[in-house]
Amino acid sequence: MPVSRTKHHIAAFFRAVRIWLFCGLGLAALGSLYYFLATVGPKRVSDSSSVVTAPDDPAVARLSEEISELEKQYRLAADAQLVTAESTEALTKAVEKQKELLRTFSRAGLDQSTRLVRLETELDSVRARGKVILVDRLEKDGEELLDAGKVDEAGEKLREALLLQREINRSSASSRYKNYVRETSLSQAVDAVQAAPLRKEMEAAVLTARKAAAEERWADALTAYTAARDAQARINREYGRTRYADLAGADRLSAEIESLNAAGIAQEIEIKEKAGDEMVIRRRSAEAAALFNEAETLQLQVNQNYPRSRFVSSQRIEGLEIKRQTALSTGIADSLEELDRAIGAHLRKRQIVAAEQKLEEAGQLVEKLFREFPKSRRLDGALRIKFAYLALRRADLRALQDEVYDRLLPLPGVAERLLLKTEVPQSLYVLVMNTNPSRNPGRTLPVDSVSWNDAQEFCTRLSWLLGATVRLPTPDEFRVALGGDGGVEAWSSINSEGRSHDVGRQKTNTAGFGDLLGNLAEWADAAADADNAPVFGGSYLDDPGALVKVPVESRLKSDRARHVGLRILVEM
Repeated sequence: MPVSRTKHHIAAFFRAVRIWLFCGLGLAALGSLYYFLATVGPKRVSDSSSVVTAPDDPAVARLSEEISELEKQYRLAADAQLVTAESTEALTKAVEKQKELLRTFSRAGLDQSTRLVRLETELDSVRARGKVILVDRLEKDGEELLDAGKVDEAGEKLREALLLQREINRSSASSRYKNYVRETSLSQAVDAVQAAPLRKEMEAAVLTARKAAAEERWADALTAYTAARDAQARINREYGRTRYADLAGADRLSAEIESLNAAGIAQEIEIKEKAGDEMVIRRRSAEAAALFNEAETLQLQVNQNYPRSRFVSSQRIEGLEIKRQTALSTGIADSLEELDRAIGAHLRKRQIVAAEQKLEEAGQLVEKLFREFPKSRRLDGALRIKFAYLALRRADLRALQDEVYDRLLPLPGVAERLLLKTEVPQSLYVLVMNTNPSRNPGRTLPVDSVSWNDAQEFCTRLSWLLGATVRLPTPDEFRVALGGDGGVEAWSSINSEGRSHDVGRQKTNTAGFGDLLGNLAEWADAAADADNAPVFGGSYLDDPGALVKVPVESRLKSDRARHVGLRILVEM
């Protein structure tokens, strides 16, 4: 019983202290690890081990003293800027003896190695000073020899200068004596000297090729250009850093070679094109089109096979295609012109049914022409617009003509010219133009606010509808129509209430024309390239006294005014 109680107490005690026991063991392990790392790692070097001790061997000590003496001799001369062969020799001996010291006394230390580097740098700098002067002289001599055409001698001088500059740059000399840019330029100069004979060979071959080409000795020209191209290619490949390298020059020579290869085809193209032009003159359209097609095919071969040739031309292909389509479209275009004349004649004679039949045929042909031959020079955009316009007005042709002819009277003394009795009413303008620009609207009122260009377009469309020339009258024709009736009643500033009035309401003159004076001023004919055009007869803005004088003013063709309209003249 007492034994069991004892075990129980021991177990309880262990449970109470075990956490502290584990912590103690952990701390002991960490301490052991730290001690291990601290004792087996790199050890601090004591200051006494870094001191270079003096050599114990008297012979080595004497050698070190000799080196110091030799350096002193050189330094005295260098400080006085009197570096001579003797002082340089002393420095050379110092370097040799320092090397000997390091070989003999292997534990000489860092200071002795540093001393050797310093002595070698000083010696290389002294030698470099003289080499730089020699490089200058050699480079200058080489350039003078090169300018004199003595290429071989120049090459020797420049190569020697390059070798010396490389020695300086690779030595331990001070950086102020080193010149890597000069080394590069000397290297390029040497390459240029080596490339010079090739350059002369290339230039001579080019001259030979040009002479042969001028004499039309194409085979000789091709051989010479090939030799020139090969020489230039070699220069570009082997001496690419020289001034003789010329990538663009090699391309130009290749282009000349391709041009010579393509010259025969180009000549054949020229022959076929001229033959095609001749066939066009002789109106043999099918043969002309075939010749143009053959020339176009050959030009395409040149463009594909000899892309650097001077005979390459996309524009020529386009031009030949235009000629081919023009030749093929000649029959249709001629038929359209004939139909245009026939339609005009029918409309002029007021044969509306016959004109309508021709219009249907013309519409089909013009669409075929534009669809199948879009590049033909025989395309006539104005004719296409004309036929399209007439086709839209087919149902109104007779009514339009009736309305216009009912309003026309012969110009006194000139029966083949018919002048509109009144100003153009808005009803007629809308019927022809399908628009009304007037600011004072009304079907029976004269059209106003039209520019001269609007008036010209109205005349053009009316010409199509009548099959006759319709234009604006000249001021002289206005005066002929007016005759001596300058005092007729007119819409003026005193009776118009500041606006235009229906056409034909005022009394007409003896020739049957109304509103030649007053109501609206009217555009008259003018040169197409002029900026201005005359406006005749005055308007409702003018007083009667001004109208009696038959006013004529000049206005910009682009002007639009509510007091300006037009009347038309038909030439039969």
